[in-house]
Amino acid sequence: MTNITSKVVSHYNMQGIGNRILSALKDEGIDINSLTPNILTPIDQFHTRGIRATKDLANIVTPTASMHLLDVGCGIGGTARYLASTYGCQVTGIDLTNEYIEAASMLTELCHLDNLVNFRQANALNLPFNDNSFDMVWCQNVAMNIEDKNSLYREIARVIISEGYFISTEMSADKNSSPYFPLPWARSPEISFLISQKEMLTKLKNSGLKVIESKDTSLNAIKAFNTMVKTQPHNRLSLSLIAGEDIDVRVANVRQSLIERRIFNVTIAAKKQM
Repeated sequence: MTNITSKVVSHYNMQGIGNRILSALKDEGIDINSLTPNILTPIDQFHTRGIRATKDLANIVTPTASMHLLDVGCGIGGTARYLASTYGCQVTGIDLTNEYIEAASMLTELCHLDNLVNFRQANALNLPFNDNSFDMVWCQNVAMNIEDKNSLYREIARVIISEGYFISTEMSADKNSSPYFPLPWARSPEISFLISQKEMLTKLKNSGLKVIESKDTSLNAIKAFNTMVKTQPHNRLSLSLIAGEDIDVRVANVRQSLIERRIFNVTIAAKKQM
């Protein structure tokens, strides 16, 4: 494990995530034996625009029940559970953070979706899967923590079947702008690796992925953050359970960075070339 990788793991790794989530659910009077993915959306969609972004991505290339998807940087499994419960597809999730993987597996079992969804700890730069293993690879707010984007996209392309899809939403920035720190994905610049949308598209093309849709969704992201500020949940089911007590400050910084166009929210869909 490289020094940067260790720092990324330390940024996300919080002891006892699963137990904190269970305690919060019980405090809110929720029967954990009747848990559903919908109940967990306030805490398990840890990416820009939350569940709305996940739904919008699924509308670009709609999964089918016959598909096997890979969710790279799955967190505590919110996207994987949504996709499996909504479309009936099989989903494998990977993440660097062991605490996330343990919580993801626990919550998925409680949602009775472990027949469709499984998780394992792994590095996106060295995916533990054979070539052509997945119909679609899904990636939400992950590449910002990865410096070697060329290796990331090559690994993603490698495990996708011919004519399969890559679906992603990420933050981008050019060399002349810098966001305000701390941010949800990095409390300091040393683990934040943003590139421009143009660079992103070039690297995807070089990896063997043909971009079929690319758009700047920054305005949608700003609107979502504005709504979040106005409608903070009045219960214990908040992102602080999995991201730390400083998450509100970090979210405010990403919102301001978007408003000032220091960073951009980008949505991309690509197809593996034959």
